Amino acid sequence: MRRTITSKVVPLASFMGPSLSLILLFYFVPVVLTLLIAFTDMGRTLQWHFIGLYNFARLFGVGIRDPFILKIITNTLIYVAGALPVTILGGLLLSILSMRMHRGAGLFFRTVFFIPRVIPPVVWGFLWAWSFEGTRYGLFNAIRGAWGLPVVYWLIRYPMLIVILANAFLGISLAMLVFSSAIASIPRDFTRAAEVDGASEWQIARYVIVPALKWPILTMTAWHLMSFINSYVYIMLITGGGPYYATEVWGLYGYHVAFSQYRYGYGSSVMTVLVVVNMLLLVALVKAFGMRRMLGRGKIEV
Repeated sequence: MRRTITSKVVPLASFMGPSLSLILLFYFVPVVLTLLIAFTDMGRTLQWHFIGLYNFARLFGVGIRDPFILKIITNTLIYVAGALPVTILGGLLLSILSMRMHRGAGLFFRTVFFIPRVIPPVVWGFLWAWSFEGTRYGLFNAIRGAWGLPVVYWLIRYPMLIVILANAFLGISLAMLVFSSAIASIPRDFTRAAEVDGASEWQIARYVIVPALKWPILTMTAWHLMSFINSYVYIMLITGGGPYYATEVWGLYGYHVAFSQYRYGYGSSVMTVLVVVNMLLLVALVKAFGMRRMLGRGKIEV
């Protein structure tokens, strides 16, 4: 009996050990350290004193209130509510269109839209910042200038819209790839039968393709919801959270508090709240979508 257990445990440990060690070292240990620092007043000198729940009390408006928190929460909700539908609906539309094209044309179409996913984040952020530069040297202002139109200060007038589109385009590329793979697994007989019955392209997409993509759509929705809540890199590269906190979301605010203002204790409390929100959201998504059914065998047989 003991030999049987050992023969199973040793191979399992050899396969999972390296991955679990990396997860423990680079995820759980930082989370625990962040949680501990959140209860201190650690600052620029890295000296700290235990202050209990003072940082969290300030976050939630008990006693001394952080004047920016309400703005940060509003920005985060607007950002997620704007980027998520664009990502899922855009990826779904592009995948359906590309899969209904000629095979070569569809492959080229999907490749072009997947290019943003392989571009380094710094380059992607620079391209968006340059395109919407508020001078005559910016891409869109240069186009407007060629038509004799005045310069528009895009990053001042439409900062949230720009960062939503910048992040949504990245999400669209991944969603399109997943949806295209799922569409390719739908038996051709289904769409042919619909065509014989006189169904239009819209009716085929609505009544045949979309119902077969239920679990891929739910999976991408959950994935990108978590991703957008934690997002801050591209916002930092394009607008830096400005102008005047107009695009400052929760994750970026925690970064700025800790590494720009050197208030490590307070910044850790901001990020601790984000970790708790992620855990609660993950549990809610698992309950709502049914993780066992999502991990089970698909109903589409090739």
